Amino acid sequence: MDFDELENISEVAETGSFSRAAENLFTTQNNLMNAVSKLEREEGIKIFDRTSNPITVTYEGKYYIDAAKKILELNKQLKNDMAEISRIRRGKITIGIAPARAAFMLPKFLPKYSELYPEIKINTVEHNSRQLREDVKKGAVDFAILPLLTGFEDFANIKLCEEELFIIARKNFLPENSHDGNIIKFEALKNFPFILLKNGHGMRKELDILFKHYGYKPKILMETTNNETALGLCSEGMGLAVVPSMTIEPLKNNLQIDIYKISDSGMKWDVSAIFRKNQTLTIQARNCIELIKNYDWTCDLI
Repeated sequence: MDFDELENISEVAETGSFSRAAENLFTTQNNLMNAVSKLEREEGIKIFDRTSNPITVTYEGKYYIDAAKKILELNKQLKNDMAEISRIRRGKITIGIAPARAAFMLPKFLPKYSELYPEIKINTVEHNSRQLREDVKKGAVDFAILPLLTGFEDFANIKLCEEELFIIARKNFLPENSHDGNIIKFEALKNFPFILLKNGHGMRKELDILFKHYGYKPKILMETTNNETALGLCSEGMGLAVVPSMTIEPLKNNLQIDIYKISDSGMKWDVSAIFRKNQTLTIQARNCIELIKNYDWTCDLI
């Protein structure tokens, strides 16, 4: 018994005719009848009653054909699965990510992704958040890893993880009355200098809202385009900064800094995979996003 033989009897049973089945199978009626008779002799049963018109299936033949159809369906599914696996394991993927976030996140998940899918070519595009939005719009990346902030309403997104923001200061820079343990008293910082991201950055917009909530404008010593720069300057005692945990984590042991929560519950945002609303993600991109989602992104800073 082989798959051709199973196809033959299934088609005869479906059409009730050797002639119509032969046409559908692109063979001659004699060849088909001989093949079915040979199978019947080998199995020691009669599958079809040829005395009736149209041809009918015998009692034994019904069970045989039901089993044949299940085997053919399983074979079809197996071929489809193998083709899908082959397709998944090939191709390419382009991920957009900010440089500071890339330094922390990429080494965590890309080696595993490469191990699972060694034949997929991986590209990264490292730009600031504003440029990454343009990269997504132009289709230059499959998706970008970004905090989900105001202004992303025109994009689709999949949440990857939460990230907390912290107040950073040089060791012993702040007096005891400005914090309660590791929780900052935000209202006590109005006379301290801040190093903030420049206007136009999504994070700066969130911080402007935060300062407004506490009823004062910050004393801005300097503006920068890079969270790592702000972190480094704070570690040298130039002022205070609000920095995401993934920027702090890889550098914390090399810097003389104090790290404070912004409130009891912390100030957090969603880090998401951002892509165009009308975009269908490739299977390679979907698998990568799922891998990132399943990673534990907790940063033990305090």
